Amino acid sequence: MAQPKAPSMRAYGRHALICMHGDCAESGQGQQLHHKFLELNRAHDLNKLRNSERVKCSLVDCLGVCSGGPIMVVYPDGIWYHHVDEAALERIYQEHILNNQPVEELIFHRLYPRGQEPGYAPAVRGDQGSWSNEHATSGSPLAEADPPGSTADAVRARVRRARKKKGLVIVNTGHGKGKTTAALGVMTRAWGRQMRIGVLQFLKNENARFGEIKAAERMGAIDWISTGDGWTWTSKDIDETGAKARHGWEIAKQHISSGKYDLFILDEFTYLMHYGWLDPNEVVTWLTANKPDLLHLIITGRSAPDVLIDYADLVTEMREIKHPFKAQGIRAQAGIEY
Repeated sequence: MAQPKAPSMRAYGRHALICMHGDCAESGQGQQLHHKFLELNRAHDLNKLRNSERVKCSLVDCLGVCSGGPIMVVYPDGIWYHHVDEAALERIYQEHILNNQPVEELIFHRLYPRGQEPGYAPAVRGDQGSWSNEHATSGSPLAEADPPGSTADAVRARVRRARKKKGLVIVNTGHGKGKTTAALGVMTRAWGRQMRIGVLQFLKNENARFGEIKAAERMGAIDWISTGDGWTWTSKDIDETGAKARHGWEIAKQHISSGKYDLFILDEFTYLMHYGWLDPNEVVTWLTANKPDLLHLIITGRSAPDVLIDYADLVTEMREIKHPFKAQGIRAQAGIEY
């Protein structure tokens, strides 16, 4: 029997785990901290796969402490923090993650005696700082540092001079509404520019007649493909739902690589990776190798994986603040939500 192929993973510096079980604190607090950590990672370029000092951050179901939460542990240091709110997370990130100085007053457990923690992995491997140096000298016009005191107009002028064009990868994610709506807004704008447009909807029933489908038919010149059998929570056969979704990805690959489009939208595509039907690393590897350079690709859906966020050029997170169904019991309405 053949041995299963082992996965591959790039080097990294640390891994932070945040508990979201709900016994030590509200599970939503853990999710908020996770989002905040990812924001800080992006701000400091510690989310980039090419950066050997990158910091992985994962939500875990339970860290087995069940009090004093939210609980967070940083590895390989083996340092555990208690009562982590956003202010504490900022301190941990600035002092521990960036400057190798754990925040002593928030620590309640150490895997190793103080001062005997494992050496910082990138330094031990000998690759510390290599990515940042390479990144700074990459030669990209947008990677060049602007002189101190540069005005916004000067920055814009430099970008115009570079005349750089590329097909953007755009991700609309988050738990708030509006991800598909925003993608359809770009579709309308692109249609007005006589661009070649394709849309593939995953999960949504292939026989559905949502308002956007009727609009696309009336507009014309938009290829619209629906491949699903309904949402996962209404599915009568989740295996069949997954199979249809994977088949939809095979169709999408044919359309994306065809060179026929200027804009292509993968609606609700993140769920295929979130539910484990597709490997996010394989998806990004395929897109890197096969997406035409000038094709704009929009991907929507909750829980976009980190590897996709790293790969994308533009990522927007929709955050729910108020919802008519939850606040007032008002159900979805035609023309607004479908």
